[in-house]
Amino acid sequence: MEISSPASSSIVGKLLEEISWEKARDYRAGGQGRENVLTAEVLVGLDFLPRTHFLGDVIRAAHGADEARNQLAAEAEELRMHFLPGDSSLGSNGRNAKLVVQPDAIFETPSTYTLVEAKRIRYGSFQPEQLAREYISLMSKAGSATPLLFLLGVTPPVRVKGHGQLEIAEAVGRFLGPVLDRVGDPTLPSASGLMAHIPEVFCWISWPELDECVRDAAATYLAGPPSGDASVQRIAAFIRNAVAWHA
Repeated sequence: MEISSPASSSIVGKLLEEISWEKARDYRAGGQGRENVLTAEVLVGLDFLPRTHFLGDVIRAAHGADEARNQLAAEAEELRMHFLPGDSSLGSNGRNAKLVVQPDAIFETPSTYTLVEAKRIRYGSFQPEQLAREYISLMSKAGSATPLLFLLGVTPPVRVKGHGQLEIAEAVGRFLGPVLDRVGDPTLPSASGLMAHIPEVFCWISWPELDECVRDAAATYLAGPPSGDASVQRIAAFIRNAVAWHA
């Protein structure tokens, strides 16, 4: 098994790359309240902890898309995690510029493809077309894999800038048609087809629910050797402390 990677492809390396494009002074308080920092800290912990017991439990504790989530959780040990994977362009129909999606993470397993969108604990909101764009991007990139759009730190109804709080289907549906028209990809399902699949694709978990899930998993996990158990407890506490600190 390959266990090393260049710094630029690690979670810490990708976070530093992202920071390099922003104002450094925004991170003087250690990035407190910044969703990229919170997400990096949580995903680092979940990446290193025993996958079946921790990441798998978080996925199983989420809501929505039950079949796809259970499939993802069952393959947690084989999951490849790509944090801040960069821009994903949606094709143009020739009249408009390409649309760009910037997911917070991509999870890949042998049979699933998951786009992860995380929101900060305080007042996180979506841009008007964001969920529609991410949904279309997911469906165009998943290929034969089971698609899943995982909203991390979210509880519906979701805040959409300029539109108040909307249920997920409405937050997607208000903008899906115009985005599909601009993408102009004939291989994608119709707007009505995509709307019908939302319950099978979208899932979510709040930060407090994730925190509770990690607490419960840590309380019941025993690796055997005391040093191994202590290491698991430290990493689990790191995740819980991150959620508390960013709240």
